Amino acid sequence: MDYRVSYEHSLKDKPDEFIVHVPSQLVEGIPANLPRALLPEYITGLILKRSPQIGKIRHLRIL
Repeated sequence: MDYRVSYEHSLKDKPDEFIVHVPSQLVEGIPANLPRALLPEYITGLILKRSPQIGKIRHLRIL
């Protein structure tokens, strides 16, 4: 399944400075049988794996 999300993130070299706001991003390839309660953690893991320069993610919202 695909989900559109919004979030803020910091860079790996400055993990406490949230400098980027991503207003909308499509995250693809999420298993349909994944429980809804685990969805934010799973999506965060996919984003961090896909973009190694990201330090931390906060305010993740599923749109």
